[in-house]
Amino acid sequence: MSSTLSANVDGRTATKLKMVASMENRSVSNAVSSAITVFVGLPKGVRDFLLELNAQDDQDTIIRLGREMMAAAARVRLEKATTDLASEHRFGGPQDASSEIDMLEEAKALTCAAAHRK
Repeated sequence: MSSTLSANVDGRTATKLKMVASMENRSVSNAVSSAITVFVGLPKGVRDFLLELNAQDDQDTIIRLGREMMAAAARVRLEKATTDLASEHRFGGPQDASSEIDMLEEAKALTCAAAHRK
């Protein structure tokens, strides 16, 4: 069940929101809905810190945190994909890739094998 909410934002935020929605080919309503979903899913300490950075207009730190979050997300995706592939037991190597080193070695072996086939 969905609920309709109303919020007031300053002109700068509204402009940025419209730009983001446009760049992502989304409606403003969809972008707001996604933002709210992500925001309420974060721990309170993280929400508070992000709001503090925004209030201080600390764009350098916001950009740095964004890059670090993207790097962390990429690592998590790689780990999940590697674990999923290892669980299929289709690629040889250790069947119980339980450590990150094992997973990285298997990923390297798969990459090298793919490069040699080309």
